[in-house]
Amino acid sequence: MSPAGTGVPRRSEIVLTIVIAALAIPVHIAGLMVPTLYRDPPILLPQNLGTDLVTVALMIPLFGFSCAVMGRWPRARLLWLGSLGYFTYAYGMYALGVHWNHLFLAYVALFGFSFYGFLIGLARTPAAEIAAAFTPRTPVRVTAVYLTSVAILVSAIWLVEEIGATATGVAPPSLAQLQVPTNIVHVFDLALVLPALVGASLLLIRRHAWGYVLAGVLLVKTAAIGLWVVAMIVFSAVDGFNVPVEITVFFVLLTAIGLAVSWRYLAALEPSGAASPDASGQHSREQAA
Repeated sequence: MSPAGTGVPRRSEIVLTIVIAALAIPVHIAGLMVPTLYRDPPILLPQNLGTDLVTVALMIPLFGFSCAVMGRWPRARLLWLGSLGYFTYAYGMYALGVHWNHLFLAYVALFGFSFYGFLIGLARTPAAEIAAAFTPRTPVRVTAVYLTSVAILVSAIWLVEEIGATATGVAPPSLAQLQVPTNIVHVFDLALVLPALVGASLLLIRRHAWGYVLAGVLLVKTAAIGLWVVAMIVFSAVDGFNVPVEITVFFVLLTAIGLAVSWRYLAALEPSGAASPDASGQHSREQAA
């Protein structure tokens, strides 16, 4: 298979895309149009609405478009997998973190479709061919530094709260505000997402084929989560919740940098000028920082 045809979607992947989109669109439109559907504390409503807006306005169209052009546009498979990574994260939050409502079974179904679709999609991804399609202008070091920095910064923010609570034996105040037993964002980030960012960065620095794939996927997912957080901040301000300026600036800046790095990284993936990875899966060319 040539690099120009990397990651051609199989029929099952096309069907999966249609099923997820058909189920997700009414779910998020219902959330935006009928916010009383949510039974969460008022402080959580902006998070739900921010997720609804970013998912239905940006991520579902990106998901559908990337599936439609996969095989003709080399970066499309990374966008498609990145969208599935975002959906897995988002619907995991809905299914496990949002108070029960009439859409609970839809959340569970979307979580399951996204999670297994992501695993199967990764297994079917021709990592060596995609890695070979990256050009010498790929920002390898910049991307690795960005992903690792996000992991370190977000880990530090979450661990300050959790370690402090562990030391005092008093549950974090946010749990009472959110009316939840534990903070599911901390669970997903500390256990799954942030270690994945570090692992992908290490593979990328070593020029491993899977490093190129995972870095691209996680860039898409991280940028989408950043937009979700920014939308949440906007909805919070509209609803009268005070969001510290430094928090707003931090996440807006982090999201802007993430979008810029993602654009530059994916732009370096082209069907021309490819080199072949060696037998160990390492990319054979030195990439530009």
